[in-house]
Amino acid sequence: MTTIDRRIGPYVVLGDDSILAALTKISDNKSGIVFCVDARGILVGSFSDGDFRRWVTSTPTIDLTTPVEQAAHRDAVSLAYGSDPATVAAAFRPGIEVIPLVDDRGRLEAIARPAAQELQIGRHTVGEGHPALLIAEIGNNHQGDVGRAKHLVDLAKEAGADAVKFQLRDLDSLYRQGAVSTSEGEDLGPQYTMNLLAKFSFTPEQMIETLDHCRAVDIDAFCTPWDEPSLRVLSDYGVPALKTASADLTNHDLLRACAAEHLPLLVSTGMSTEDEIVAAVDVLRRAGAQFALLQCQSTYPAPFKDVHLRYMDRLAELGDCPVGYSGHERGIHVPVAAVARGAHVIEKHFTDDKTLEGNDHQVSLLPDEFADMLSRVREVESALGSGESRAVSTGELMNRANLAKSLVATRRLEIGEHVTRDAVTVKSPGRGLQPNHLDALIGRPTRRVVEAGDFFYASDVSDTVTEGRAYTFRRPWGCRCATTTPAGSSPTTRSTPTSWSSTSRRTTWRWTPRRSTGSSAAGSRA
Repeated sequence: MTTIDRRIGPYVVLGDDSILAALTKISDNKSGIVFCVDARGILVGSFSDGDFRRWVTSTPTIDLTTPVEQAAHRDAVSLAYGSDPATVAAAFRPGIEVIPLVDDRGRLEAIARPAAQELQIGRHTVGEGHPALLIAEIGNNHQGDVGRAKHLVDLAKEAGADAVKFQLRDLDSLYRQGAVSTSEGEDLGPQYTMNLLAKFSFTPEQMIETLDHCRAVDIDAFCTPWDEPSLRVLSDYGVPALKTASADLTNHDLLRACAAEHLPLLVSTGMSTEDEIVAAVDVLRRAGAQFALLQCQSTYPAPFKDVHLRYMDRLAELGDCPVGYSGHERGIHVPVAAVARGAHVIEKHFTDDKTLEGNDHQVSLLPDEFADMLSRVREVESALGSGESRAVSTGELMNRANLAKSLVATRRLEIGEHVTRDAVTVKSPGRGLQPNHLDALIGRPTRRVVEAGDFFYASDVSDTVTEGRAYTFRRPWGCRCATTTPAGSSPTTRSTPTSWSSTSRRTTWRWTPRRSTGSSAAGSRA
């Protein structure tokens, strides 16, 4: 399987950029390669870890400011932009795992890679090991007012949202009767929805003005195109990602058109059967799309009994991709639970007034609610941990020392005496050998005198003998000691570099010089 990515920045250097700059990009993109282009964007070669080693071994003087084109491989494997993903997949082989795709003039347009388990949406990486992408779905909650849309963007950024999302429709091409003002004859539900859209939908110009504001305040923003004319607007503008609505999961023509833009796709799966989800995934895979599937319950508000968060596990299996949750239920606890179950994306509707007209306001989060959700999500992510081997935390070690139990001697044991069961008991605190080592302790000869009441330690069940090591220092060394200075008097300060003093709290600290050799057995700390 193949993904095609128009986000070529991490993989591109100019031919006259330095080798050091190219190496930095290789380190950042973690793919082991960058592609060199000229000032017109035409591909002139590739530069990989192997090319760097070849250049180093063949160059008498290593100068990392050398233009990278002098070390680049000039015959880089490339394919035509628009090549069938199956053709691209056939070109992958060991050593060639990133393929540049060029237009008919040779300009680099996209990068092809084997299907990955990560997406890059704006400045955010979506996938295992990364924080969940938290999206404030403004949608049409701007009520058709650009000023209100900008205000909601500002509130979302203040609440900590990673991104904001809108919706764009070309109403004349979207509905069978053309302009929604002529919705007579439709059922009451569609007629109500169409009338709302007629009042609140943005024109392309209004959407672009809003997206410009998102750039100005530095928050990632993207959009759901409900039709191909809207898709063209968003693609030409340069959004970092696209979202497809649940209603369009079976609209394979629109899915193909979105996939052909080679932007990351978030795909909602509400209102769909599993067979329909499988068919949509097949369309996206054949198009080389990079996507995540979002579990969604498309009822407003969604009953908790219908949310079915466990189905995210099945979506991950069906799509072999990151998964997330697009929620229409009330409250913040379901998205938090979704993250605990593995959601890499959370999308929640966002408003500043739940009483406004429209389908989404009542299931939206207010700014303080969104901020609360974000805090709870980040706490859960921190609590989930890495899944690696269980380790005892610093706090647990402290409590273990105070609350746990140790093996303690019931009587005096001489050096060489074998430890018997009656010579050992279990008592708190837990500062010695843990009780589970009792069997290993019984029968061992002691290498030290153990007094009644003494702890046994790990060294008592080990064959390794710890000895002091001799150290040699190049300068005087010693112990730091404190002497109290009488009130009102001045501390003594020596002029030698081996002493210093502090008047804080009437305490003088002095270094006491020792000889320049010593051993840890003799002791070097006080």
